[in-house]
Amino acid sequence: MTDSSSRKIVDSANKYNDFETRFYEWEDGMSSAGFKLELPQRHFEEFDWGVTGYNFGRVIGGVLTVSEHDIDRQYGNLFAMPDHIVIFIVIIGGMDCQCFGKRFQLKQGDILIQDMSQPIKIHVFPGDLRPRLCTYQYIIMPKHSLHFNVDIASLHGKTIPASSPINIILRNHFGTMVQVFDQMTEQEVLSTGEGAASVFLQTLHLVAGKKVEQPFAHSARLERICMFIENNLAQAINVEQLCKDFAISRSSLYRLFEPLGGIAQFIRSRRLLLAKRLLRASSMSDQSLATIAHQCGLELSALRRYFQEVYGATPSEMRTLFQKANTGHDIIDATHVNWVSSL
Repeated sequence: MTDSSSRKIVDSANKYNDFETRFYEWEDGMSSAGFKLELPQRHFEEFDWGVTGYNFGRVIGGVLTVSEHDIDRQYGNLFAMPDHIVIFIVIIGGMDCQCFGKRFQLKQGDILIQDMSQPIKIHVFPGDLRPRLCTYQYIIMPKHSLHFNVDIASLHGKTIPASSPINIILRNHFGTMVQVFDQMTEQEVLSTGEGAASVFLQTLHLVAGKKVEQPFAHSARLERICMFIENNLAQAINVEQLCKDFAISRSSLYRLFEPLGGIAQFIRSRRLLLAKRLLRASSMSDQSLATIAHQCGLELSALRRYFQEVYGATPSEMRTLFQKANTGHDIIDATHVNWVSSL
C-alpha cells in the first residue's frame, strides 16, 4: 500500500498547544499556494483547522476543514509559488471572492480556478451547522503540464457551478482518488496522478473554450509587465525598453517591483525558475547546460554562479537530483511547500 509518510499528510490544530503555533502551521501550509492568511483578532482563540493532503506525483490535492478566515494573494506574495494552477472545490460553507475588481460568491459544490501568479482575495465562511467550520478540497498542478494552447491567466477567477457536467466529472474524479488513496500501491498512486492530470487539464481546456488573446486587459500594470518578462526570458530585457513599452517612468517601475525584491531580482528569479524547469524536463536531458542557460537569457557562468548562490548547488548537481527524484531514489520531506516546489 501507499507509503503514507511521503505521500500523505494529516495535520490539525489540536496537535499544537498554543495559538501562535496553530496559526503558524496553518499559514505555512497556505503559503504553498502563495496565500497570506488574515484572521480577525476576535477569532484567534476559536481558530481551528484540519488538513489531509495527498501527493499523486503530477497532482497534489487534499481536503481542508477550517474556521472562518480570509486568504489573500497580493503583490508581496504574488510570486511565492507562481508556476502553478490551483482549483478549489467548496464542500461545506462558501467563499466570497474578489478578483480583478469583480466580486462573486461560491456555494456548496462550486469550483474556483486560479492562476497562482495572479492576485485574489477570498473570504472563506462556514456552513450553518455546528461546529461552524468550512470544508473545501484543493488541487494543485504545475503550469508546464499545459500542453494545449490556452493561457491559464485567462481562466484566473473562473468558476464552474455545481450543476455543470464538467464540474460533476471533476469533483467525482478527485473524490474517488482521495477515497481509495490508502488502498493503492505507490505505482498506482503515481499512475492515477498521471491520468488525473490529463482529466483536469482537459477540463480546463473545456472551460476556456478558446484562447483569450488578451487575458490581462483588465489586470494591473504589474501583472502585464510580469507576463511580458515571463514570455521573453530568453531575450535581453532592459529597464529602458520596459519603460518605453509600458509607458512608465524608471522610478515608477522600480517602485512597482519593490514588493517583489526589485526588477532585477525578479527577472533573475524567473530565469532561475525556468532553468530549474528545463533541468527537470526529461525532454531536455540531452541538452547541454550552455543551451539551457541560453534559453533562460543567461551566460553559463552566470547560471552556475546564481545557482550556487540561490540553491547551494550547481546546475549539474541540480539536474542529477531531479533525475534521481524522477526514478524514485529520493524521498521528499512531506510538506505542502516541498511537494509544490517539486512539481
